[in-house]
Amino acid sequence: MHHQPAFVRWSMPICVIAMIIMCLLPSRWLEWTNWFGAQARVVISPIAHPMTMAKNLVIPQSVGNPNATSRERALQSELDRYRALLYKEQQENKQLSALVEQLSSGAAVTPDVAVTQIPRPVTGLSREFLVVRSGGHERITRSTVAVVNAVQLCGRVVETDARTALVLPITAKDSQPLLGNVLLDNSGINTARCMLIPVGKGLLEGDVTMPDSGDEEQQIEIGMEVRLLDDQWPRHAQMLLIGTIERVAASPDQPLRKRITVRPSIDLRSVPEVFFRVPDLDNTQGGAP
Repeated sequence: MHHQPAFVRWSMPICVIAMIIMCLLPSRWLEWTNWFGAQARVVISPIAHPMTMAKNLVIPQSVGNPNATSRERALQSELDRYRALLYKEQQENKQLSALVEQLSSGAAVTPDVAVTQIPRPVTGLSREFLVVRSGGHERITRSTVAVVNAVQLCGRVVETDARTALVLPITAKDSQPLLGNVLLDNSGINTARCMLIPVGKGLLEGDVTMPDSGDEEQQIEIGMEVRLLDDQWPRHAQMLLIGTIERVAASPDQPLRKRITVRPSIDLRSVPEVFFRVPDLDNTQGGAP
């Protein structure tokens, strides 16, 4: 039986092991391999262009009309450019329509209080605060109310300068407790009072005090809206949306009461913009400034 020399039998395993070792070595230790690449380019470069031309004959670069003239290709490019502009204008019109709808919704919450809503972009986070691109020259001062989507309560300004304003969201751990109304039906007439405190993960929690009407059919249910009704906030902020109930349980402190967990309609730490609600100068409002 014919036996192969040991060098032939071991050549493949030796090459595999050598390649594995070279893959693990730092790149600066492999600079000597550049010489082999240079020699390969000397052989490949002269035939690269002819090979590319041959490939283009078999597989054209353009999947469009191969017989199109330069004028036709220019017209097609111009058509594509105007189509992109059309799509851009349509998208901007859609965004403006949504903005008008949000501004109208915000004004409808308190129609008796004249309020100017100023949309401003959020540029980032600083600890618990939203950093908003805005300034005091726009009548945005400490305690100015900020909302999202025109009716979702976001928080209040705690600090402002000529360029930015810091907004503390209502879900931040340092935010003050909120007094709110749980809407027990769609009419908004039957309500229950609650005091909510932030508990982390974008949630608020608190016990509910049912009305004295004695109607046992009125129950706290998941999905009910909770809206602001707190004298520590301006009058134009009353009945803004705090959030919806996502959990109902017995209160550990008072078992006869219900404890609710409320989540705002949007994560207040990741909003792209807020609306500052600024009362008109000739408007007299109650509550905190």
